Amino acid sequence: MSGDTRPVGWIRAARRTYAKFPEPVRDRVNAALTVAAEGGKADIAKPLRGFGSGVLEIALRYRTGAYRVVYATEIAGTLWVLHAFEKKSMKGIRTPKREVDLVRARLARLRRGATAMSEKDIELVHGSGNVFRDFGDPQADLKQAKAVLAARIIVVLDDRGLAVRKAASLTGFAAADFSRIRNADLGRFTLDRLMKMLAALDANARVTVKVDLSRSAPLPQPSQVR
Repeated sequence: MSGDTRPVGWIRAARRTYAKFPEPVRDRVNAALTVAAEGGKADIAKPLRGFGSGVLEIALRYRTGAYRVVYATEIAGTLWVLHAFEKKSMKGIRTPKREVDLVRARLARLRRGATAMSEKDIELVHGSGNVFRDFGDPQADLKQAKAVLAARIIVVLDDRGLAVRKAASLTGFAAADFSRIRNADLGRFTLDRLMKMLAALDANARVTVKVDLSRSAPLPQPSQVR
């Protein structure tokens, strides 16, 4: 895993819609996108039917809503978010045809000219390398660091073919914790806990995490994190 997370770029219309999603939804999706940018895949992301392995859909339920974000893993060195929408019907899991057709059109357009386009040429918004910061999160660096560690844990689990129960038996950490990590649900974790879980899985793991505290809100005290 590289020291620099690949940037997450956006189709402008998708970004506008996504910015209106509830904050807890954006936290989970931002973590899943960071995992993807680091070469992993959160379990809440699945290949979108009809597009092959390079286009994935994040599906997340929150309260009474069902939220979807579709991204392409790499075009011109960037992970691109093609579409974001709230699924109106809670019946069934299939993505509506109208949304699939929109993704297909945007993907084709992006592939034709991503390397030459600028933000003004078409509806593209380029990312900074920290998707949390791109949406003004006051704890952007901390949350990205946690997502980077989660990505590394997911990669180790996948490389070794470890189910969460097996990982729990090997490390002493709860299977539920590994399940939360796999699903990009990182709100309960401190950096220290994630580092210890990674070290327990892979004694040779080396991850450099840079947190710019001047750009983040104060770190939560241990008593604040459950």
